Amino acid sequence: MSKVYADQVAKAQFLVAGLKKNFELVSPRGISKEQIERLEAAAKEAAEMNQEVEALREEVRMKAASANKKLTEVKNGMTNAKQIVKRCFEQERWIDFGVTDKR
Repeated sequence: MSKVYADQVAKAQFLVAGLKKNFELVSPRGISKEQIERLEAAAKEAAEMNQEVEALREEVRMKAASANKKLTEVKNGMTNAKQIVKRCFEQERWIDFGVTDKR
C-alpha cells in the first residue's frame, strides 16, 4: 500500500473509532451513525481496493519483465539472422530477405 493511501485509510479508521467512542458528544452536532458506518465501509473498501491494485502492479511488473526478456530474445534472433544474410548475400539482395539496413 502506498504511504499516502495507507495514511489516509489509517486516519479514517482512527476517526471512525473516535467517533464511535464519543458518539453521544458528536450526534447532537449532526454526525449520525449512518455517516460513521458509511465512512468505515468506505475506508475498508479503499483498503481492499488498494490491495487489489498492489497485486495488479506486481502482476504487471512480472509481465513486463517477461516481455522484456522475450523482446531481447527477438532482438538477438534478428541480429543473428541479419548477420547471416549480410555475410552471404550482396547488399542489393538484402531487401529480399527483409533486411532494410543500408550497410
